[in-house]
Amino acid sequence: MSDYQIGKVIAVSGDEIFVSLLDHEQSTGSELGVPDSMTIHLPSAAGPMPVLIGQPGTFINIALPAGRLLCMVTRVEMREAKTTSLELREADSDGAFVLDQASRGLATIAVGTMDATGKFERGTDILPTINAPVFAVAPDLIDKVYSSYAEGDFAIGKLSLVPSQQAKINLDSFLTRHGAILGQTGGGKSWTVASFIQKMCGFQQATIVLFDLHGEYTTTFGASGDVIAATDLELPYWLMNSEELLGLMVDRSESAAPNQIAKFKELLQAAKENHAENKTLAIKKITIDTPVFFDFNAILSDFRRLDTQMVAGKTSEKQGPLFGQFTRLLMRIDSRLNDKRYDLIFKPKTYNTSASMEDLFRRLLGEKTGARKKVVVVDLSPVPFDVRSSVISLILRCLFDFAYWHRRAHKTRFPIAVFADEAHIYLNDGDTATEAAKHSAERIAKEGRKYGISLTAISQRPREVSATILSQCNSFLCLRISNPDDQSYVKSLLPDSVRGITSMFSTLRRGECILLGDSVMMPTRIKLDPPNPAPVSDDVSFYKSWNEAPKDVDFAKVLKAWRDQDVTP
Repeated sequence: MSDYQIGKVIAVSGDEIFVSLLDHEQSTGSELGVPDSMTIHLPSAAGPMPVLIGQPGTFINIALPAGRLLCMVTRVEMREAKTTSLELREADSDGAFVLDQASRGLATIAVGTMDATGKFERGTDILPTINAPVFAVAPDLIDKVYSSYAEGDFAIGKLSLVPSQQAKINLDSFLTRHGAILGQTGGGKSWTVASFIQKMCGFQQATIVLFDLHGEYTTTFGASGDVIAATDLELPYWLMNSEELLGLMVDRSESAAPNQIAKFKELLQAAKENHAENKTLAIKKITIDTPVFFDFNAILSDFRRLDTQMVAGKTSEKQGPLFGQFTRLLMRIDSRLNDKRYDLIFKPKTYNTSASMEDLFRRLLGEKTGARKKVVVVDLSPVPFDVRSSVISLILRCLFDFAYWHRRAHKTRFPIAVFADEAHIYLNDGDTATEAAKHSAERIAKEGRKYGISLTAISQRPREVSATILSQCNSFLCLRISNPDDQSYVKSLLPDSVRGITSMFSTLRRGECILLGDSVMMPTRIKLDPPNPAPVSDDVSFYKSWNEAPKDVDFAKVLKAWRDQDVTP
């Protein structure tokens, strides 16, 4: 550890430590303090090494009784010293001039402690006292700290302030304990997600599912990726559990809702038990939530019969006990059956038998025979909003159930990493239309760690993402966030000891982030490695486009694709 003293502690609060920098002094055999240039030179094997002092995101060491306290700089300031009236009178009587004096200071947050051997441990149970000496930190010390904590050699970029050093993280902690990638639009979220996942493709057995709402990632992962486009996306109704099906059909505010729910569960149970294929599967007990094929139209026929049923009375026929109870339910179902946007759920062409369930899960998890893929991109860009929530809910619930039953069946876990891009759209806390998707995601956030399924929420509006999900995230990769409300919200999610670092969010460059949480030893400012290839998320250049020669727009082609809902890449 470096013994080059740069300052002393002048104030300590619960979450910040304030340091006053010493003026530069150099004498034979010793040097201390910081020159006006704010750059010092530390001795190294390669000769004097320049180190910039006071840059937000850099580190300093503070002396403790049994080691050093490693702190991160969050703010640098210069203050003018106040001249007392006594000093003014004395100077006046002596005929001297009073020169303005200024002091340079740093605001820092504690990161962790280092013992005499250089071993680093996050957090601290003791804070420094006033006048404790403050020392410069050599870059190689930071590299050792990162390397000691990272699992393996997984790096997502370079340290912004020391570009020669890789930013290594503990990938297990990021995924197992869930993570969030947050930043305003244009801050580089898509770029970051692409780079992150491309690096994970270096693992032989990686299994990653990415929800793509804008068609940005269809060509990003090359041979490692499989895109499930809307044209061949099928998530059949028979995979849904009873609550998901009821959510599509029943309006629980209706007075007839209890009868509709009770009768539907009765008919659903019978339809699953009596289907010919299911009788050959040797299932010990079929329930209303068992994922097996059943005839949905047969259930509707029973509903129509009961809704119009007439029974014998004393003198003539009278209405049956459930007459008219299912009219609105049938109207809702018919409207969805007639809506082609729901064909991927109600009219499956490929996955229309119980036996086809294995093929569906092999496709979802990139395990197709002879063509294993590490990343499965679910392209939801053309899927309508009201259908999207149901689709995402079903995928998330199926992935969780697969991980759960894999552990039960094989006594081992099958790690699955789910990346939820634009999470604020369908994992929204205040939108009842997204309740199903949010509930499935919250289950993964709360219980997924036990079964090996991870959730990473990606959003430009963290305030709108489910608070339950973000509260379960233990790693935050924060890109530029300028909105004060979003900054405050992210700040509320962080431990008290690192909340001061949020002041740097608005100064980050595109593709630069601050990583906090369990996946990294200490809050880290990182310049992320660029993805190759990059996602299709670049901003349009109005300047270049408008400077081109005018050309005719093929309106007919655009309108035909719109009307046909043509989503072919």
